Amino acid sequence: MKLLFDLNALRPPRTGIGYYTQHLLQGLRARSDITDVRGWMGGDIYSGERLDELVRDQAPSGDPVLVPHSQALSLSQCLQRSAALQPLRTFFHRRSSRAVRAQSAKEGYVYHETNFAASRYAGPTVATIHDLSHRRHPEFHSKILVQHLDRELPRTFRRVNMVIADSHYTKQEIVDLYDVPEERVTTIHLGVDECFRPLSEVACRAVLSTLDLRQRAFVLSVGTLQPRKNLLRLVEAFAALPRELRREFPLVLIGARGWKTTELASTIAPFISAGEVVTPGYLSRNDLLKLFASAAVFAYPSLYEGFGLPVLEAMASGTAVLTSAASSLPEVSGGAAVEVDPWRIDAIEDGLRRLLTDASLRRQCIERGVAQASKFTWASTIEQTCAVYKKIC
Repeated sequence: MKLLFDLNALRPPRTGIGYYTQHLLQGLRARSDITDVRGWMGGDIYSGERLDELVRDQAPSGDPVLVPHSQALSLSQCLQRSAALQPLRTFFHRRSSRAVRAQSAKEGYVYHETNFAASRYAGPTVATIHDLSHRRHPEFHSKILVQHLDRELPRTFRRVNMVIADSHYTKQEIVDLYDVPEERVTTIHLGVDECFRPLSEVACRAVLSTLDLRQRAFVLSVGTLQPRKNLLRLVEAFAALPRELRREFPLVLIGARGWKTTELASTIAPFISAGEVVTPGYLSRNDLLKLFASAAVFAYPSLYEGFGLPVLEAMASGTAVLTSAASSLPEVSGGAAVEVDPWRIDAIEDGLRRLLTDASLRRQCIERGVAQASKFTWASTIEQTCAVYKKIC
């Protein structure tokens, strides 16, 4: 079996879809029943060792997490991040890949689009749809991006043989919103990277010292800084905690700058000055693993998720989790987290307070979380994905 991928999701900074693509490629390249894997990025074709090098490369973007009233982004950063340019990027990606798609179809490759919108392909095709937030919450996206996805996804559903959804929740969304036959949509959960695991205080000490943090004495939040992640309500809930609790457990926000962060930046400014909110800027993956394993609580009260992998990564790291009782998140957390109504600041505040003041509750969440996270492996994701390929060959 031979496979073809659009590799543009691997461009830095590597986000969730990029890591999904990376893990698929690494697992597929190691299988004996896969005879070749190739892909394109821009006008370049990657296969063999060159593909392996691209997959391994995780060069830092150098992008700050969030700095209130900071310097403007450079023009190149603005161009990279502008959702308004997505249709133009898609056009150039597809034009540059026409030849490799045409040749690969003739040679019998299965094309897997891991990033929503599939290009036209004259062979068996699979697409992974991670969420439908642009339909449920268009206010969280630019109008141009919503229009782009509204145009591209119906085409994708018509073009592909099978659709992969990250969760049962997302599968049902696809069936309900796009009238795709249920038998053409397969749920395949994501896996947790084995590097997410409990770590000793000694192993984490250097990173914590650099950030002036203490082991199990901070609240961690990781995710792209955008309204869908509900960070403004999280900060407001944190602000409602008693001052002594905020000082004992500062809030650490980590994530690439996303969409509509101005209000968040101005809200957290006084808490940064008081040392109660920390925005470390870019952290290497190695350092991030140590923060996951050192936090007292991981807070992820997102308004909408197609899966919510950071919840499992925190659980696998041995950290108690607060998350939303909304969208796919209860499916992922499996009762091992404190689940709250993400629209209610008082509910988020109550969940944080309970976890920070009740050591027994934290231990219970940690034990259940480690067990829950162990159910999600990339080996299983890859095995199930291969079964989809074989089904359409």
